Amino acid sequence: MGVKKIKIAIISDLHCHHSQSKDNKGGVMDDSYLKTDMLRTPANDHPVESLIQLIESNELEVCLTLCPGDFTNKSDKQGFISGWDFSLEINNALNSNEIIATIGNHDVDVYGINSSYSIELAKGIKKGFPIKDSDYRDVFWSRGCVFVEKEDYRVLVINSSHFHYNRESAIGGRVDDDLIDYVDQYMDKVKEEKISIVMSHHHPIDHSRLSLGEYDKISNADRLLEILGKHRFDLFVHGHKHDPLLRYHSCYETTYKLPVLSSGSFSSTSNLSWTGKRNNFHIIDVIKEDGNGALGKVKTWTFMPRSGWSMMRDEGGFDAYTGFGFKGEIVNLVSEIENYLEKEKMMKWEDLIKVVPGVQFLVPSEARELEKLLNDKGIILSSNISLSPEYLFNTKSN
Repeated sequence: MGVKKIKIAIISDLHCHHSQSKDNKGGVMDDSYLKTDMLRTPANDHPVESLIQLIESNELEVCLTLCPGDFTNKSDKQGFISGWDFSLEINNALNSNEIIATIGNHDVDVYGINSSYSIELAKGIKKGFPIKDSDYRDVFWSRGCVFVEKEDYRVLVINSSHFHYNRESAIGGRVDDDLIDYVDQYMDKVKEEKISIVMSHHHPIDHSRLSLGEYDKISNADRLLEILGKHRFDLFVHGHKHDPLLRYHSCYETTYKLPVLSSGSFSSTSNLSWTGKRNNFHIIDVIKEDGNGALGKVKTWTFMPRSGWSMMRDEGGFDAYTGFGFKGEIVNLVSEIENYLEKEKMMKWEDLIKVVPGVQFLVPSEARELEKLLNDKGIILSSNISLSPEYLFNTKSN
């Protein structure tokens, strides 16, 4: 059986702008830690410089970088140019073979500040934006989506801002029936099984927690999700909400569970005021055997001004270690772990994952359930699964 593997970096919602840029009301913007004119010293105050140092010191590498949009803030031209340049710099530091982007609502000039046609600014960025291959790029601009095909993976890139021509049309994302029919017909013809990923800026499922509203998700997304479920896509990545969240969407017709990652924001300062969440950078390892769904492990770094990037889980924040793709029952994992700890008082986590590998592929809500059930059995972790505990302790062993 064929095995496909890929390592992906996620950079979303930079909201980059010049320190003196004005918003549409004439006020000075201060919506990002990432300014176009900021110095790179001290490094820990600069999200990109700090990340480059992290990448180099840890020798991090990926195959693919995904950018779900909002490179700039309120269509700031210099912010867009620099935001894409920063993304390219990170991509190069990661020795990535490919960088693929889509555009967000802030990347579209719905205010008519820089252009008479709203997507003109995004088209003028060049430098391989949003996709290096010109044929793929032309399809993306004309159709509102494109499939990027590589040896081990395919990415369906959706422009959920394709219909943003003015402020009214930019309230939420949208896909039309023509796009959905195209996706269905394309996948019907596909012969080779690959890791299949979808990326858009807007969210396809409700994301109204933290009073974030219900009006801005992709319209017509229910039908899109059914088609994605029909063709067993492995992951949906989106930005926009600035609230990192990993969960499943259960497709009605197929009962397929599609992992959906809301990637949060790389450098927007509005996170704290809107959601209370810090900024995130993700690297995802995905593996898929023919005939089986994909398994994913997600590592997440959190940015703190004056401290830079680190693997942590601040209160209410996103897990440093999480995953997706586990197909079994949590209670069965508990029984397996109990069996291994029946006569031992302690076990290393690194040893556990060798014999019970499913614990690596739990979305955060499943990991919380597992921790609770283990605690009920007297099995205590040295730290939460979100921080990759070092040990498990059996407090009831003989």
